[in-house]
Amino acid sequence: MAGRESGKNQISAKKENIALIKSLIYREGPISRAQIAERLSLTPPTITNIVGEMIEEGLVREIRETSSEKERKVGRQPINIDFVPDAKLVLGISLGRDFTHYCLCDLRGNTVLQGRTPVVPGNYEEMLETVCHMIDKIKEDDSERWEKVTGIGVALPGIVNAHTGIVLQTDTERENWKGKPLADTLSGIYHLPVRIENNVRARTYALSLFRTEVISDFDTFVLCFASWGIACPIILKNKSVRGEEGTAGEIGHMIMDPDAEDGTLENYASLHSVIRKCEQAMAEGRAGILKGICGDQTPDIDMIMDAQVKGDPDVTDIMHTAMRYIGIALSNIISFMNPDLVVLSGQMFMLEDNLVLAEETMRKYAYAADITHTVVKYVPSGEYDGAVAAAAACLDKYFVRD
Repeated sequence: MAGRESGKNQISAKKENIALIKSLIYREGPISRAQIAERLSLTPPTITNIVGEMIEEGLVREIRETSSEKERKVGRQPINIDFVPDAKLVLGISLGRDFTHYCLCDLRGNTVLQGRTPVVPGNYEEMLETVCHMIDKIKEDDSERWEKVTGIGVALPGIVNAHTGIVLQTDTERENWKGKPLADTLSGIYHLPVRIENNVRARTYALSLFRTEVISDFDTFVLCFASWGIACPIILKNKSVRGEEGTAGEIGHMIMDPDAEDGTLENYASLHSVIRKCEQAMAEGRAGILKGICGDQTPDIDMIMDAQVKGDPDVTDIMHTAMRYIGIALSNIISFMNPDLVVLSGQMFMLEDNLVLAEETMRKYAYAADITHTVVKYVPSGEYDGAVAAAAACLDKYFVRD
C-alpha cells in the first residue's frame, strides 16, 4: 500500500512540475534549463528530464543564439528553450451578444484562422446546432490543420461552472441554456476536451498566457472589464478565484446605493447604463453634440465617445459619473484584495480622461498601506479578443495544468 501511495505522489508531483514549467515558459520563454531550475527551486535533473520529454513530444524546442549574439557575450552560453507555437492548436469561440466570433490559436496565442458569424439563437438546441455547423465547416475547410486541434474553448456572458461545463446563469433571452451540459455535449461530438468559461474570466487566462508583457512579474491581479456589464475577476497567486458558484469578481452587482430601486454598479456605470442615460439626455433636449452625431439613430458607444471628444458637456458628465462609480468599486476591491496590479479594459476606458478619472477615484478611496505600489494598466480590447480568451482558457486547463 505504501509503495502504491508513493507512486501516486510521484506522478502527482511530476504533473505539478510540468504545469509549473509550462507556466514559466509562457511567462519568460525563451528561457534556459538552469533558469527554470532556479526560478522553480527544482533540481537540474528534474528539469532536464521533463524538458527532454517535452522536446520528444514536439512541444518545445531548443533555441541557440545567433553568431552576433554570441560575440557580445563571454563564456559558454546556455541553450534556451521555448514552445513550438504550431505544435498544437485550440479553437476558441465567443458567444457574444451581438456576434459569434471564432479563431484557431497556436500555443503562443497567434491566430491562424478567425471569423465572425451572426449571434447564435437564444434557444439552446438551435444554438447547439448553429455552433456545431460552424465547427464542422472549420473542420471541413482545413482537415489537415484540424488534426492539430487539441481542444475547444467557449466563452459566454453569465455564470458558468467551468469544472462541469454547465451554464448556471446567463442572459434572459438564453434562459433555457441553464443547467445544460454544453461542454460534455460538444466533447462527445468532437472527441476533444471542451472548456466553457465566463467571457471576462476567460480574458484573465489570455493575459496570463499571451500578454505577459502586461502581467510582468505580478502573480496577483484583477481585470476590470466594463462593457454591457461590469466584471472584475481575480487572479490570486496565478490561480483564478472563483467562489463556490463561480460568481467571485462580479462587481457589476456591487451595491452602490442601497436605497435605490436598482443601486448596483451596472445600473450606474455599465455601457448599457451610459447609453440609456445619453438617450434620456437627448430626449430632454440636452446632449446636443451627441444628437448632431447620431441624428435619429440610437446612440452607440462610438457615437458617445465621439461626442465626449468633441466636448458635449452632458455626455462628458454621464461618462465621468460612470468612471467615478467604477473607481469607487475598484477602491473596495483594493481594500479587500490588495492586488499588485489592476488591469482596465473596455471601450469606455479608451479616452485618457476616463481612464485617469477612474484611477484617481480608486486611489482616493482605497485603503492600503501604500496605494502608490498598486500598478494600473489599460489593455485595449479587440474584436476577436473574446475568442482568443476562450482558446486561452482551454489551453490553461488542458495543456498547462492537465
